[in-house]
Amino acid sequence: MSNDKRLNGIIGDAEDRVKDGEKHHHPHGSFEILIKGESQDEISVTFGEPDPSGRQILSKAGFVPEEDHALIQLLLPGSRLIGMNDKVDLRNKGRHVFRVFGGGEIFLFTVDDTGYQWGASKINEADLRDAAVVPEEKVLVLERDGEEAEVPAGGDIELSHTGVEHLRTRHGMITVTLDGDEKRIHPGMYTTEKLIQVLGVEAGYLLNVVEDGELIPLQPNEKLRVKDGMIFISQVPSGGSS
Repeated sequence: MSNDKRLNGIIGDAEDRVKDGEKHHHPHGSFEILIKGESQDEISVTFGEPDPSGRQILSKAGFVPEEDHALIQLLLPGSRLIGMNDKVDLRNKGRHVFRVFGGGEIFLFTVDDTGYQWGASKINEADLRDAAVVPEEKVLVLERDGEEAEVPAGGDIELSHTGVEHLRTRHGMITVTLDGDEKRIHPGMYTTEKLIQVLGVEAGYLLNVVEDGELIPLQPNEKLRVKDGMIFISQVPSGGSS
């Protein structure tokens, strides 16, 4: 390659880095990744070049033979399989996090419609939270065969060998009171009728909500966003409270 071509290439690369606001310069030529196997703690590995291959990442982290391992990059959220010859751009801002699995089978799942690839048939709730960036105040719900099942804290999910598992997040349970008794329900929007059912109000009774110290009757088909700490009072149709 001529000096002019080499110089043009260097200038072009520099201009690309300046134009791309999502990239940043590493003054010491060091690019860090965090990588974790199935039976070890997360470790830090650094590279002098910004675009190592999957094989180079596995080799430097000590996962050899490289072909016996699957390298998954966590995109936070999302994840993807990195092939042996695939290049990974480490110039992007943020943490570069990887997981390594033995064997070659890849399992698929989604969380809130974002796709993930995983290298084991089982995934822990804590790993799900890390990969999908799910805050503690939310819970993970597995949707399978038309049914919903909340993933318990510290629990595991067996991933399908043939299909794609689908999970969603939602806010965890909140505490409200009905006639002085605490009730645990999911937050969100309720109609009056649905709220009466969920709270276990006696059949035929009316329902009121306390707002700013006032008793507000809930009308038929009215929609109310229920939040933690709300107070409800049931009432017989004749006007007396229960």
